[in-house]
Amino acid sequence: MSRYVLLSWNGGGNEPPAIGLAQALKNGGHDVTFAGYENQRDRFTARGFRFVLLEHSSAQWQDVPPERLFAMKMQTAIASLAHLDDVPQLISREQYDVLVVDCMMFGALAAAESIRVPTVVLVHSPPGAVFPPGGQFESLLLGPVNQARAKAGQPAIKNIWDAWVPFPALCTTIPQLDPLASQTPESFFYLGPIFEQVPPSGWKSPWTHGDGRPLVLVSFSTNPNWNQNSRIERTLKALAHYDCRVVVTAGLADLAEIPVPANTVVVRHIPHAEILPDVAVTVTHAGHGTVAASLMHGVPLLCLPNAVADQPILAAQIEALGAGRALDGDNAIPAEIETAIGQLLTDPCYAANARSLANAIAHAPGTRAAVSYLERLTKTAPGGIPPMLPSP
Repeated sequence: MSRYVLLSWNGGGNEPPAIGLAQALKNGGHDVTFAGYENQRDRFTARGFRFVLLEHSSAQWQDVPPERLFAMKMQTAIASLAHLDDVPQLISREQYDVLVVDCMMFGALAAAESIRVPTVVLVHSPPGAVFPPGGQFESLLLGPVNQARAKAGQPAIKNIWDAWVPFPALCTTIPQLDPLASQTPESFFYLGPIFEQVPPSGWKSPWTHGDGRPLVLVSFSTNPNWNQNSRIERTLKALAHYDCRVVVTAGLADLAEIPVPANTVVVRHIPHAEILPDVAVTVTHAGHGTVAASLMHGVPLLCLPNAVADQPILAAQIEALGAGRALDGDNAIPAEIETAIGQLLTDPCYAANARSLANAIAHAPGTRAAVSYLERLTKTAPGGIPPMLPSP
C-alpha cells in the first residue's frame, strides 16, 4: 500500500477527474487523502476520503461578489503564496509517497519543485484548451505565477506549460481534443477521460418504451458563478416544436421562470452513464467533462460555450473534428440553435465522427494505466519521469 495526497481546489470541472483517480487508487488498496479548502470538505468526505486543509491558503479564502472572484481565486488557489507554506507543512506532517497537484495550483507546484517527494500534475482538460501558450488567460497568470515562483526560489517561466514540465503531467483527455497536442512536451501523457464513479440515481424516463423520437440532452455548467438560464431558455425555445424528446439537467439553477415545453422534462441531475446511451445530441456549454462523456458514447454536440476557460477552444475543436457544431453561446438565437440541432440529427457524418472519437477514448490508456503509473512512481527517484505504459 502506498500513500497518495491529491491537492485540489473548488474550480468546478477539475474535481471529478481527481475523484475518479482517487477512487481507482483506493480500490487498488492504497491510502488516499485530499488536501484543499473548507468549501470542498463535504464533497470529498461524502465519498469516503480523508480530507485535510491547506490551512494558510484556505484561511485566506473569502466569499466575494462575482466581479472579485477571479482575484480571490488567483490569490488563494492559482498563484497562492500561502501554498509555499502549506505544501512543506503538509509533507512534514505525514509521510506521503506521491503528491498529485491540480494543474492550476501553480504556487503548490513551485513549492513541490523543492520537495523530495515524487510529484505529478493532474491536467483535467486539454492543455492546449485550458492554457494555450500566448493565450489571454496565460497573460493574466504569468506575473502572479512568477511572483510565487520567485518567492519559492524557482526561476521565472515564459509560458504556463513550463511550470508543469518538471513533473509528469497526466492529461485526462485524448490528444484529438487538444488543438496543440503536437506541441506538448514529452512529460505530458494523454490518458483519456477519467470519470467519477457515482451510484445509480434511480431516474426513469417519463416516455414510453416505444417512443422513437430522438432524445436531446441539455446539460450546462453547474458552476454557480455562471448563470446558464439564458442558454437553457433559448435552447428550449428552439426545441419547443421539434419532434424530439428533451431532458434538461438543471443542477443548482433556478428555472422557475423558464417555460418548459410539452416535449421536455427538467431534472436536477442524472449521471451521464445513465442517459447518454440513449441520447442523439447533447447541447452543452462545452466543459470538458460533458464533452468527454458525450463523445465516449458517440453523441455529437451542440456547443454554446461561456467565454471562459477551455470552453470556447473545446467548442471550436469539436466543430473542427466534425463531431458537433459551435455557436456563440451568449448570443445565438433560438432559430440558429434549432437549425444546428437539426443538422446534428439529420446529417449522419456528425454521429460518425463522434463515434470515431468514442473509439479513440475506448483505446486510450485510461484509469488503470494512470494507477499503474502512479504505483511505479513510488519506486522512482524524485524528478524522475517513468514512461507511460499502455493500459493493461
